[in-house]
Parts: sequence; structure tokens; C-alpha cells
Amino acid sequence: MGRKYQVISADGHVETPPVWTKYVPEKWQDRAPRLISLPDGGEGWLIEGQPLLKNGQNITGRGPIRFDYGSYYKPDGSPNDGAGPPEQRLREQDEDGIDAEVLFPPVFASRFLEGIKDPEVYVAMIRAYNTWLAEDYCSVAPDRLIGNSVTPISTIEDAVAEVRFAHALGLPSVAFYMFPNGTGFAQPEDDAFWEACLELGMAISPHFGFGEIRAPMAGAGQGTAGQPYASALTQRAGSHAPVYCMAQLMAAGVFDRFPEIRFYFAETNASWLPFTLSFMDDNHDIFSTAFGGRRMALTPTEYVAKHCHFSIIRDPIAIDMAAMLPLDNIMWGTDFPHSVGSFPSSQEFLDATFAGKDDLRRKIVLENPARYFGLDLDADLTPTPTA
Repeated sequence: MGRKYQVISADGHVETPPVWTKYVPEKWQDRAPRLISLPDGGEGWLIEGQPLLKNGQNITGRGPIRFDYGSYYKPDGSPNDGAGPPEQRLREQDEDGIDAEVLFPPVFASRFLEGIKDPEVYVAMIRAYNTWLAEDYCSVAPDRLIGNSVTPISTIEDAVAEVRFAHALGLPSVAFYMFPNGTGFAQPEDDAFWEACLELGMAISPHFGFGEIRAPMAGAGQGTAGQPYASALTQRAGSHAPVYCMAQLMAAGVFDRFPEIRFYFAETNASWLPFTLSFMDDNHDIFSTAFGGRRMALTPTEYVAKHCHFSIIRDPIAIDMAAMLPLDNIMWGTDFPHSVGSFPSSQEFLDATFAGKDDLRRKIVLENPARYFGLDLDADLTPTPTA
């Protein structure tokens, strides 16, 4: 009998030197991002329209945390932890006691490419990364390297086209950090993107949040779908990254129009949920009269239980207060190779975190991520290639 899923990290990151730029069309190669060595050590990215982006804590692995002078390479020239080819990544999973990872894009791909102002060139860079991710990286073991495609924030047409392209490549999930219309606020045209994701069966995994994270004051008005009401829902609710975009999705009616839609917010932790949702529910009651007596079909707590999933990295309080959480919606991730994770000692970390709570551990580190990402718990997994 082959290896089965036992531990799934629902939050890891692809951190790669510019090997993916080979998929940039020849006519735009001169505009592709460049990695340069810095005089004081480490590397930085030169990306059109952006200041120099230095490598730092995103390439930590087992090394010391540093905010500058991070490198994809060890002193001997070999790839650093989490910065090598997919075969290395599988060996790192083995070392850490992990069977599979959900892989979010590096920060340069998800946020900094937008500095390229020519929309055709910008979309081509996104497509080059997605092609590399699917064909050169995840293809080695797609059951263990679960790739999140990058979504352009140019137009809704570009976003829909790219999610269809990513699906055709075999990528099972889609990441983004703005609303599909390219702004920080929900708009009716976003529905075309949600429809495409549901039609294709793509997991929606926007990392820790998307859109405008800091809610404007209620009543200020942005002229966007449900925005003033979304602001009201999040007054006193805290500043956690997913809160305001969840409120926008509720207030703009996305959850009502798409009852099957689900969103996964990674790295959020979860102990804040009961407190925040209690205030959102209370705000829902208090402020509904200010919007012509309008009330949503469900309370914020009910919407979140039906439509929103989260992952913890280090959140022992969430485990202690498990009875107050939507436990079917909570996952766990190492955040490897970023700075706050548990690599290479995740097994010891999980043993301590879930001591005496085996059923809860199985739900959070195995059953919930398998269900969200459509993984077969009975399947034999791809073996790790020998070195």
C-alpha cells in the first residue's frame, strides 16, 4: 500500500528565482523581472514600475529571520530552503512530516508585477508564471504540490480568461488580492469571475484577504455595491485582513447569489473569529435601520460558517476555544519557507498544539483541507524522487 495523506499544510509559498521568465514571450523578455545580487549580500528584484524589492523573511526556511539580504541560495550556491526545484520541495515535505502543501504565489507575482503599466505585457507576465507553476513545478507531483494560480487585476475579462487558462493547465486553485474587477471594492461585474470559478470547480484561495482591507467609515460612500453597509458591519470588528472583504461579499449579495461559493483565507489564524463575528452580528442588528430597514438574509456569523474558511499557523488560543469556532472551516499551514512557520519541526509543533485532541487534529490538518481542495484521502501519493 502506498503513502496516504496524513498531514496537509494548507499554506505554503513558492519562492523561486526567475526560472519562470523563460515562458515570457520573446518580444517582452527585456521587460521581464530581473534578479540582481546586492553588494551587501542577498538579492533583489527589479520589476518595472516598482522600487527595488529585496529578498528577506520570505526566504527563511530553517535559517535566521532577516528582513534584508535574503537569498535564494546558500553560500555553496545550492538552493536555499523552499527556493529550489519541486523535487527539493518534496524532500522538504518529507523532512517536515508533511504530505502535501497548498502553494501560494510569491509576493513579486501576486502584487509587484502590477507595476507593469502595459496591460498586455502585465498579463503576459502573469501567464508566464502560471505556466511555469503548472508545467515545470506542480506537474512533478500535483497531488502533493497544490498550486494556486495568479489572477491579473487589470480587467474582469483578463481575470476570467486567466482562471480558465489556469484550469486548462491543471491548476486546482486561484489566488488574488483585489476584487476580480481590479479594484478594492466589490462590483457587479465580479459575478462573471465567481461564475467561472464555480463552473470550473476551482478552489477560491485569495490568501489572507483581498480588496480594500481597511474599511472606510460607514456612510462615507464609495459608490460601490454594498460598500456603506459593509463598512457598518465591520465597525468595532477589528483589523484582520479578511474581515472587510467578507463584509463586502455579504453586503453585496455575493453569498446570496452564489450559495455554493466558498472562500479560503490563509494565515489569518482563528481565535479572533468569535469576538469579531459577535460584533458584526450586533452591527447587523444596530445599523440595518440606517439602510432603509434592509437586513441580510443571514447573520454575518451564518454567512461565514457557510462560505468562509481560514487557516492557523500559530494560534494555540484557537485550539483552546475550539467549541466557539466553525471547526469544519479551519485548516493549518506551515507558511514554509516564510519566517513564522514550524519547518522543519512541524510534527513536534502539531504534537504540542493538539496534545490529547487527536480528532480535532485530524479534522484541521487533514479532513478540512482535503475536502476544500478536492483531495482523495484513499489515493496513493506520488513518491518523493530520490536525490
